[in-house]
Amino acid sequence: MGHITLDDIAQDLGVSKTTVSRAMSGKGRISEKTRQRIKDYAREKGYRPNVQARGLAQQRTYNIAVVSPQDSCVSELTFFHKCLVGITDGAEKEGYNVIITVERGNRTDELEQIVENSKADGVILTRTFYDDRRIEYLKSSDIPYVVIGSTQDGDSVRVDNDNFGGSYEMTRLLIEHGAKYPALIGGDPELLVTTQRHDGFMKAVDEAGIEDVLYFPGSLDDGTVTSDIDISMKRDVDCFICMDEEITLMTLTALRTRGILVPEQISVASLYDSALLTNGDRSVSAVAYDEMYLGQAAAGTLIRLINNETVADMTSNSFAIKLRDTTR
Repeated sequence: MGHITLDDIAQDLGVSKTTVSRAMSGKGRISEKTRQRIKDYAREKGYRPNVQARGLAQQRTYNIAVVSPQDSCVSELTFFHKCLVGITDGAEKEGYNVIITVERGNRTDELEQIVENSKADGVILTRTFYDDRRIEYLKSSDIPYVVIGSTQDGDSVRVDNDNFGGSYEMTRLLIEHGAKYPALIGGDPELLVTTQRHDGFMKAVDEAGIEDVLYFPGSLDDGTVTSDIDISMKRDVDCFICMDEEITLMTLTALRTRGILVPEQISVASLYDSALLTNGDRSVSAVAYDEMYLGQAAAGTLIRLINNETVADMTSNSFAIKLRDTTR
């Protein structure tokens, strides 16, 4: 059977093509009962809008561009993949396609090709930098955009996890469960998420009255993490809180090499969860977020911006503290 058209739906249901068009677009006066009847019938018959024709009529591409990091480590791939699945799901529900481009650091090359060639109606940045050049470029280009994560720019629309809250709650619970002197390991200091997680950690230790805590920013490889652990063990650290799952795995490896038992001698937790932390001999305590929901929210927010609707920043407090085998 060929593709069903708006004319086919109108004829089959005994309504005008205008009524069908209003039901499918969500615009114009039409009763909710009729709108739902038409949309249900269209879904049943497998109706798909002609995006190209619609775009030409409204001077839109019906594409949104997603900028994903080129230098993602293994741990970050889980986050960006789940976000992308959510973005794609949210875009498809509104009749949009997704274009993926690769970010090569804090530069604008990839965006210039998209914007200047009119390839997309809006852009989603999946991570941000301090003094982000891409944000300045997007603002100057007057193209709608949404940031996943935080940014210094007060004009940008942000959709983010509560990284501060997740870090604070994990640290608070570990202290409540007996940690006397926790240390914080890792995180790229150029990324704003690192600051959010650090600040949440510091609030919890300050409230507990713990002074002179150790923080090791920029610990992103085995050698640096191993050095951090050696310093920490001389200071009687009894709990390592790691910025993400990859740093957590490096920490566990270094502790195992030194014969330090987890959690008998020291607790270990991650401020970001993934399957990497539940596939080993012991599952690791971690903060779990809903990245797919974050992606869906980003796509929906961007499309509302494209439609000139009023939007606001959104912080998802949908996180869960998973206390597992590596903490007391």
